[in-house]
Amino acid sequence: MKTWTLRGILFMDVIITQVLTDRIVNEAIKHEALLYKDLFSDYGSGLVPRGNETGSVTIGMGIEFNSNIDMDEIKEQLGVTVVFVKEWTDERLMWDPNRYGGISILKMPASIVWLPDIVLFNGVGEEFTFNKDKVILYNSGKVYWMHSVRLLIKCNVDLIKFPFDKQVCKFSFGSWGYNGNIVNITYFRGDASKSIYVVGPSGNDWKITDHSVRLLETYYSCCPEPYQTMEYRVTLERKPLYYIHVYILPAVILSLLIPFQLFLPPESRERLTLGSVLILSNILMIFKLQQVLPIQLSRLASIGVFYTFNLIWSCFATLATIFALNVHNRGPRQGKMPDIIRWVFLRCLKRIVCLGNDTDNPGEACNASGSMKGLENPMLSSSTDGQKVKETETGSKLEADVEDLNRQIRFFTRRVRSNEVKEEMLGEWHQVSLVIDRIIFFLFLLSVAVYSAVLL
Repeated sequence: MKTWTLRGILFMDVIITQVLTDRIVNEAIKHEALLYKDLFSDYGSGLVPRGNETGSVTIGMGIEFNSNIDMDEIKEQLGVTVVFVKEWTDERLMWDPNRYGGISILKMPASIVWLPDIVLFNGVGEEFTFNKDKVILYNSGKVYWMHSVRLLIKCNVDLIKFPFDKQVCKFSFGSWGYNGNIVNITYFRGDASKSIYVVGPSGNDWKITDHSVRLLETYYSCCPEPYQTMEYRVTLERKPLYYIHVYILPAVILSLLIPFQLFLPPESRERLTLGSVLILSNILMIFKLQQVLPIQLSRLASIGVFYTFNLIWSCFATLATIFALNVHNRGPRQGKMPDIIRWVFLRCLKRIVCLGNDTDNPGEACNASGSMKGLENPMLSSSTDGQKVKETETGSKLEADVEDLNRQIRFFTRRVRSNEVKEEMLGEWHQVSLVIDRIIFFLFLLSVAVYSAVLL
């Protein structure tokens, strides 16, 4: 019996609580409906709320940037999703909470209240707005509006330090139809630090490293009223890891191969092959670089200039190889080396470029031929003396044999002397080509080191 009595009491409590809750909810709905009717029965959403002493409405504005941004360097456009926070006071929307069941906050559709016509001045294309349908009204007349917008702006990029570049992009907002005496734009809650925030993880290519906001007032000669602009600046820093692997490392490797191809022997065919490969590689890298760099640039990117220098030096290295081959094969065609060339290249420059020192007498090659000629006279004289002896002893047959032997000796002597002179000339021209190679190598190595340090 007691159990049924307890269950009945609990059941009655539930019924009473439900009835009271429904009554309270119904009362709240009635108060809210009454408040809505009183506020908006004669409210005009197209009229600016100008109820303060200055006759203007003050808009406190703040922006929350999402770190995941999209930068299109080719079009020089920046896309970002932001959350606008705007706050102002509309005295037409004030009420006494005691008259409406203690209601102090009301959430209403944004379309039925006046909204500030703040637009993006430097935008590209249309703005895509999300969550625009609600505003929060306070009994003090304060209106709080928070909505998400997808913005696309024109951002002039400076890629001179690509891929270690930083870009500064500006977002300029202002009232489209009113001057500062009617719609007064200011920082959110009067604090610049509360007017801009950055949230969320950064993207794969860019990260926001700095941000700032400032309020500008501009006066024009036509009008005495101020025109306000809220300018937000964000500093973007590129994440260079991918571009280092794709562009920087190939550039360094190609630049190192340019001078070191001169270490190959001048007569090697692989030198011209390597030079042609380097030229084609630099051309391909320049074409690949054009895919990420805009055409209209005020200043060229350092990496692009670097590849251009690499291409120029590759062409010069190929021409130097052709010149070295020409010098290397010059001996048989041009004959004896001039003394001035021998002195400059084999006596002076050879020691400077670490190829040793030619200690031989420059005229030694010429004297060699004289010494060879000196060998001929003793043989002829001895053969003549022997001839006289043989004439007296053996007669005309032996004289003919000796004469034939003398002719053969003179022939082989001239042939050996000619080959020695040719080998001497070839050796000298070969040494000159090596000296030229080493000079060009040091010049190229120095040039590559200098413009690599300057550009990279």
